[in-house]
Amino acid sequence: MMSVSAHVSAVAAFLLCLSSLGSAQAVVAFSPTSVNFGPVQAGQSSSPQTVTLSNPGNATLNITFIAIGGNNATDYSITANTCGATLDAGGQCAITSVFKPTRTGVRTAKLTVTDDAAGSPQSVPFTGIAQTSPLSFTPQSLSFPNQHVGTKSASQQITVAYIGKSPLQITSLGLSGQNASDFSQTNNCGTGLNTGTTCTITVTFSPSAPWSRSSAIVMIDNAQGNTHLVGVSGNGVSGGFGTLSVPRLNFTRQLSGTTSPSQTATLTNTGRAPLQITSVAVAGDFAQTNDCPASLSVGSFCTVTVTFTPSYSGPRTGWVTFNLNDPASLKTLALAGTGALSAPVTVSPKATSVTPTQTVQYTAYLSGVQTSNVKWQVDGVAGGNSTSGTISSTGLYTPPAAPGNHTVTAINNAAPKQTSSVPVTVSGYAGMLTHHNDTLRTGQNNQEAALTTGNVNKTQFGKLFSQPVDGQVYAQPLWVPSVNVTGKGVHNMVIVATEHDSVYAFDADQQESALWQTSFINPPSVTSIPKTLVEVGLDLSPEVGITSTPVVDAVNGIVYVEARTWEQTPPAGQCNNPAAPNNFVHRLHALNLSTGAEMPGSPVIVCASIPGTGYDAVGGVVSFNTMRQNQRPALLLVNGVVYLGFGALEDIDYYHGWILGYSYNAGAGTLSQVSVYNDSPNGQKGGIWQGGGGLLADASGNIYTATGNGTFDANTGGHDYGTAFLKLTPNGSTLEVADYFSPFNQKYMNLEIINADLASAGPMLLPDQSGTISHLAVACGKTGTIYLMNRDNLGQYTSTGDNVVQALYQTIGVTALPTGNWGTPAYFNGQIYLQGIDDPLRQYTLLTSTSGPPLLSGNPMAVAPEIIGYPSPSPVISSNGTLNGIVWVIQSDGAAGGKSGTLRAYDAANVSHEIYNTAQAASNRDAPGPAVKFATPAVANGKVYVPTASELDVYGLLP
Repeated sequence: MMSVSAHVSAVAAFLLCLSSLGSAQAVVAFSPTSVNFGPVQAGQSSSPQTVTLSNPGNATLNITFIAIGGNNATDYSITANTCGATLDAGGQCAITSVFKPTRTGVRTAKLTVTDDAAGSPQSVPFTGIAQTSPLSFTPQSLSFPNQHVGTKSASQQITVAYIGKSPLQITSLGLSGQNASDFSQTNNCGTGLNTGTTCTITVTFSPSAPWSRSSAIVMIDNAQGNTHLVGVSGNGVSGGFGTLSVPRLNFTRQLSGTTSPSQTATLTNTGRAPLQITSVAVAGDFAQTNDCPASLSVGSFCTVTVTFTPSYSGPRTGWVTFNLNDPASLKTLALAGTGALSAPVTVSPKATSVTPTQTVQYTAYLSGVQTSNVKWQVDGVAGGNSTSGTISSTGLYTPPAAPGNHTVTAINNAAPKQTSSVPVTVSGYAGMLTHHNDTLRTGQNNQEAALTTGNVNKTQFGKLFSQPVDGQVYAQPLWVPSVNVTGKGVHNMVIVATEHDSVYAFDADQQESALWQTSFINPPSVTSIPKTLVEVGLDLSPEVGITSTPVVDAVNGIVYVEARTWEQTPPAGQCNNPAAPNNFVHRLHALNLSTGAEMPGSPVIVCASIPGTGYDAVGGVVSFNTMRQNQRPALLLVNGVVYLGFGALEDIDYYHGWILGYSYNAGAGTLSQVSVYNDSPNGQKGGIWQGGGGLLADASGNIYTATGNGTFDANTGGHDYGTAFLKLTPNGSTLEVADYFSPFNQKYMNLEIINADLASAGPMLLPDQSGTISHLAVACGKTGTIYLMNRDNLGQYTSTGDNVVQALYQTIGVTALPTGNWGTPAYFNGQIYLQGIDDPLRQYTLLTSTSGPPLLSGNPMAVAPEIIGYPSPSPVISSNGTLNGIVWVIQSDGAAGGKSGTLRAYDAANVSHEIYNTAQAASNRDAPGPAVKFATPAVANGKVYVPTASELDVYGLLP
């Protein structure tokens, strides 16, 4: 292998040889060509690293400038530089740099030299990893396989490494948490570690009861952040074991749209204890019934009966999934069959979904040639009727007012036995009117009957059309049925908001010009905000305008949207904050749903102030900072009040976590502020951003939010709630904290240099559950810990442990930096879905019990095969009741490089089965536009709406 010096000499000789053929020239060469500073504790300095700059050319190099630039340039500095203004031919000089990270994670920059050589400026990439602490734990969590109750598992080990400047002193090291006694640990860490040394913690698992068991290894020490922990979890099993009579059911060739004879399989408990069955679900062009009880005794069996109704020709696959809670696992029965076309008659479209105000034009084909020589039926009735919908002699279908599933049939007049039938769904869905579908933020649309686990595949499903927009779309699209658009008739409408400060209303079902577009800018005097004015990174780039998801008041026909603008002349009524230039303006707009025009009294400039002694207080008053505050969480509409949450961009001072409420009075034509809340009035920070997830509300009108790192003193009677989950109750002109939760290691999480936001992801409230605790909430932020909380008693703060229903410590997105969850979870049919950074989608079962609280499975019941990088997605669900559950995510980890995203669909009963993604179709048929991070799809009326950096992409069943 050639040495570095030999390599440089060879390059020099080669270049000198070339130079002899032409004029003299200087050349720049670096050694090394990239520098990795390795792991460094955030806030500490690395060992110096030197880059040698050589001039192997035959002319003097004239150096103009040497500097460090790039995304995290301030984390690096040049400490020595022997390079002058010139460097002789054949000469060398040295540039020495150190890495002192200000934040955790992978930090990149580049050493850049500007000169008169070809290719100037030249650069050397810098990379460093900033640890949150001089301590590192590998792995960061332990997950034990199912273990029989009362038996001990094989051991697993954790390696503790220390890179601090002075010796580590360990005060205590042990197990803590709900099921600490089910785990045991030994270690050789003693009372401390010297810098550069390691120790080992050995853990075993002995479950005392079935189902979920979880705990944490907690180390108390003198390192930065003090309390450090590693999560441990597993599931206990009693000894039941499920055995299927056959691994697969194979069906013979079946005409599309017709149902096969049934086949059966049995599940037998061949174990030594009862087999506990949570649910049975089917995916694909199959249906199932079963007689499986909740508990199957030893030696007993139950039967699942399956039929096959192909929706298309060719091979068809599916699964029956048995969700078991003892032992905690998914048992799968594979299904296969072949669909055949009922040639020679075919009908287009093959499948469709409509609202009651839409019509569908069907076309019949005979041996591939369009024909009118057919008779039409709906549900077997010639011409249909008012219950099933009517169809004309030319194939125009008019749906009934009531939602439901129907069948349209074409019959060949010349040969009546030749027929073709296609399904049509009449949707009764009220609309995707808010982020993640509801104020609980569950992400589920349970009224989607057209899209199934059988027809969402690369053959039947794909990209239908796109609508161009004028900026990046960070907001989730919203879908509203049957809107009477002024001058344009009734349309299903999809609403899209952009960072270029535009709101579009498109027809949701076909590609055409926008129904309306409203812009909030008027260049050059009023524009969106150039990102360079408000941030130094890539949070929002290249402009800041509308970032949060709007909310629709369908009853009153209003779209509420918050927009940011930069204005040469500050408007009348602009906020008075001496720390913020008056050119940065926030406005809340109330737009007419039918026209896009401002409602009377709209917009209103967003301002606020409260009494406080916070770090930016002036004269005992804390004022809203229009430059620094960013409105990222999705808007919330509850009881006639629109709530807006605020954090910051890049955590640049000064800012707080604000929630502001506004009410619209149609009679008076006024949009007025009715409530103001600040989560750190006497401190700092505590931003509310939630990765774009919305503020939440329960059926009683209580409001919930997660906060970022900032001052926390609520446990000592203060009013500052950094790194907390809050339950707020409207009271007059403010929101009162009715309850809260803050993690017991929140001092570690709250350090600015660690920045372990609980607010990096949107929380979720669960639908009411059976058992001893019915009102639950889930939150999971940058630490990757899943907190399952009792909304009626959140647990507040204790220094020795978390008083929550369940904590699965450091389980989501902990294998890379940055860590944790940056999306909003989703819920469907007792399953919870989360995805972390550089992590697969994970599916947990929530098991209810009459004798105790509901608990998540100790380990995920299933994981998707794909690893998705930064940022983690926000999954959403479509289903028809509890049938045909599909989990949808947008993979947008290529957003920084301008790459397309990927829309992915998984079987909700078992996410290890991916049923579709946009890369499967040939010739980029389904490729979305350039990805936008935090992108969340919307699913409604048989279509999936995908926001991108330049367009809205619409997917559905192919015609």
